[in-house]
Amino acid sequence: MKFIYTGIHVADLERAIRFYTAELGMQLLFKTEIKETGGKVAWLKTKGSSQILELNWYPEGYAQGGSSGLDHLAFQVDDLNRTYAGLTKRQRGAMAPFEEGSWRLAYIKDPDGNWIELGEKMRPAKTRKNARST
Repeated sequence: MKFIYTGIHVADLERAIRFYTAELGMQLLFKTEIKETGGKVAWLKTKGSSQILELNWYPEGYAQGGSSGLDHLAFQVDDLNRTYAGLTKRQRGAMAPFEEGSWRLAYIKDPDGNWIELGEKMRPAKTRKNARST
């Protein structure tokens, strides 16, 4: 497992992007809408650092987003199903595995209720299909 980024919940995505880029010198890597949540996300990074800051905005009433501050910590894993199954034996599961873009994701909560994202990078569909048929 490897730690890959920190996601924070923001009330106004454009305002947050302006703050982190203009005031703290971060670079906007990308910004997009997330069809699965109806929200928006932006990734930022500081030159010379490998750490990513993910800004998350969710529409009113979206139950899975944080209310302010920390939204989630993200970890990349090699086998999402195995990792999720093992962790949910010891921690309460928050969201079963699902696909979003080129990732398979699942969420658990830590003992204090903070969200932990587990992500497995998917291989292209053609490769996944071939792997199943062999």
